[in-house]
Amino acid sequence: MGRPVITARAAATFEPVGRSVAAARAFVRDTLHGWGLQEVVDDAVVLTSELVTNAVVHAGTTAEVICLRDREGVRVEVADRHPERELPLQEPGLHMGNPDREGGRGLLLCGALASHWGVDYTTADKRVWFRLDLPERPVGTRSAGPALPDDQLPLTDPRVRVAVVQIDRLGAVSAWNDDATALFGYPPEQVVGKPLGDLAAWPHTPGTGTGIAEALALSRWEGTYGIRGADGRTQPVYASHLRVRDAQGEPSTVCLLVPESGRAVLQSAPRSAAADGGTGQENRDRSTTDPFEAFIGSPAPEDLDGLLQRTVERARDMLDGDAAYLLLATDDETELEVRASTGLPAARQRFARVPVEAGSGRYGSARMPSVHEDVTAVPGAVPLLSGTGMRSVVTVPLKVEGRLTGSLGVAAEAAGRYTNEEALRLQFAADRIALAVESARLTELERLRRGSLSFLVEASDLLAGTLDRDQTLALMAQMTVPTLATWCAVYTIADTTSEPELSYVLHEDEEQIDGLK
Repeated sequence: MGRPVITARAAATFEPVGRSVAAARAFVRDTLHGWGLQEVVDDAVVLTSELVTNAVVHAGTTAEVICLRDREGVRVEVADRHPERELPLQEPGLHMGNPDREGGRGLLLCGALASHWGVDYTTADKRVWFRLDLPERPVGTRSAGPALPDDQLPLTDPRVRVAVVQIDRLGAVSAWNDDATALFGYPPEQVVGKPLGDLAAWPHTPGTGTGIAEALALSRWEGTYGIRGADGRTQPVYASHLRVRDAQGEPSTVCLLVPESGRAVLQSAPRSAAADGGTGQENRDRSTTDPFEAFIGSPAPEDLDGLLQRTVERARDMLDGDAAYLLLATDDETELEVRASTGLPAARQRFARVPVEAGSGRYGSARMPSVHEDVTAVPGAVPLLSGTGMRSVVTVPLKVEGRLTGSLGVAAEAAGRYTNEEALRLQFAADRIALAVESARLTELERLRRGSLSFLVEASDLLAGTLDRDQTLALMAQMTVPTLATWCAVYTIADTTSEPELSYVLHEDEEQIDGLK
């Protein structure tokens, strides 16, 4: 089989600074969305983020990111200028999946997510690439409904009119068709250049949901709002929005509007059992979008640490942050413990604890969302970020049935990056993962409890099987290493007045036993 025929190419170079990682993520996300490859955007962004981090943070060189599209998928290449740098490949006995170890994790992710991946060396650079194949897209009918009697068909006006309104990147009307004039009474010259918000009666209370600006920025949106007509009356409409960009890369939003009474013309119907030619169960599975999977990706990690790590990476990418972290509440809900982070010194932050109530007011409590425009202006406001170079941060609580179970935060190196709008987006995601995180945590606790019981039973059986003193001491150390610890020292005391005496030493690395003694 010959090489794939490249149908599109995009490239960008990023300087060796921390902010470049977020810029590279945005570049890949925008490129793939522009090419209509939404199916692989999330995986591509995660992989790019890891590989660019290796280049600009660990290798300390500029990174060139190249996106190549063909008919079957997309290939992304990340090149750095440090060809002699040895890649941290996984070696026997070296577990790269440890969240405290950053080296090599990008390559492990390539192995887990990419269809194909590899490393190419030249005298001038090192190029790590991965390929994501597009899922097979069914050909033919995508959606169909049964034939219905005439009296069961949806009602519309005798003359169906669909207003087509195009909105530019600033939220102003840039195009207004004849049906829009007929429906709302405005000629194009009267509305072009004006913000859509001047005409729309948006059903939104600030701070509680998606506003019109947020809706226009989404790749797709569908719902109901009102348009104020030239006669002063507000007409309810059903709308379908699609975010597009032109050949010069300029984004805009195309809005299709019909009177609310004719919403059946635009409203997306539930997928039927016959859609896409699949079985009824397959289509029910595809038509029911799980909000948790929409954020965390599918398949979701089965273990708690994997789930938490995926969560912080997706949260960071969603808000184009430089770092993210997730804390879980202790049983008494007085403290929060760091369990996952990205973009922060993991070895120092992992299992660090902070109080739930760090001060008076909203921003001193982990029970409420908070936005810090510049943490350096208030020393100690977010202790976890001290000395990390992060300046702005948004945090939201994870709650299950009103009980605080954790906290999710995203941080950036620049000040003033986040507002209440980002806090709402992050809270929306946190609400959808909180129950899954709590369930995984309880499963982990149960596994640990069973493991402890099994260990105690095994220890009792072994120790009960011998009365020899030296053998008993050796068994005590052997049961501990490596199940509970890396090394163990057993001391004995002859009587209450004597000093403890070292009787047995064991280390999982036998060569270190003498030094340990």
